[in-house]
Amino acid sequence: MKKLFVHKPLFRLLSPIFSGVVVYFLILLVNNNVAQIQNEFLGEELYVCIGMSYIIQEFSRILLLLFKRFSFFSNTILSIVLQVIISIILSITVVTLCITVYYKQILGFSPNSEELWLFNSIFSVITLIYILLFISHEYLHKINSEKLKEEQEYLEHIEQDFKEFKQGINPELLFESLENLLVLIKYDKEKADNFIDYLATIYRYILSSKQKQLVDLNDELENTQELVKLFNYLPYRNVSLKNTIKDSFLMVPRSLLFIVEQIIRTTIISSNIKLEIKLSEENDFFIINYLTNDKITEVFSVKNFKEIERVYSIYSNKNIEVTTTDYDRTIKIPKLTIKSSV
Repeated sequence: MKKLFVHKPLFRLLSPIFSGVVVYFLILLVNNNVAQIQNEFLGEELYVCIGMSYIIQEFSRILLLLFKRFSFFSNTILSIVLQVIISIILSITVVTLCITVYYKQILGFSPNSEELWLFNSIFSVITLIYILLFISHEYLHKINSEKLKEEQEYLEHIEQDFKEFKQGINPELLFESLENLLVLIKYDKEKADNFIDYLATIYRYILSSKQKQLVDLNDELENTQELVKLFNYLPYRNVSLKNTIKDSFLMVPRSLLFIVEQIIRTTIISSNIKLEIKLSEENDFFIINYLTNDKITEVFSVKNFKEIERVYSIYSNKNIEVTTTDYDRTIKIPKLTIKSSV
């Protein structure tokens, strides 16, 4: 409601002045007294008309707020018609009361029916215009809000599709692999064949798992091993994966691949410094542990796991836990199982 222009202080201050002047001109035209404009334009009647405009517009605004708060009918058209009728009737009552008081207290006599009819007719039209302005602006604001909401949903959908596309394609890994493949093709074709097999296996799994909600741990582990082998073909990579997990459970597709890749990319590795990633289990969690040797340019961040945490929250009430010490880092991921219905 505060966004609508009829509630703006500037509109409430200036609009009655304009409408009051218009009312004053109309009364002079109806009474064939246009010559009075040249003699005393800023007369008492002008200020009365402006004051009446203030009263009517503020009264109409209060009625609009009341109708907005207490909706008596679900039908929009019926509500608008009822609102217009009640507002005009109450405005006529207010105008009649104010004009009668002005005539008796200031002019010293009572207004006749023609004068009351003239004032009520003009201010009823002003009330009607005020209500229509409010309804049209509110309707326009509602339509624009719905369109903005649709655009926002469309934008979020595009961003989600793009995020899934990046997760599926993983452009950083793809381009880095293609660059290394060009070198291997030129100097060691046998290694290039193995490298292509690893790359094809990983991307075949990535693309096929997009249609799955959960995958078996063994499938994820098998492809994570392929990822480690692929990274070991890249320059300055010396990675090993040690698995001591014996149980079988489910997990979110590509989650282990993503975490292992983040660990490799944020850890200082060389031919002399080996990165050993240990996989183990503990109650309802499977654990990823490795010695910390973080890079300066690419720092390990929990923020990178937001999407994984969001997906895991759908299947489990347990959160992903990350614990970092001066010596090592431990990542605990909930085990996922399907409960059989009896």
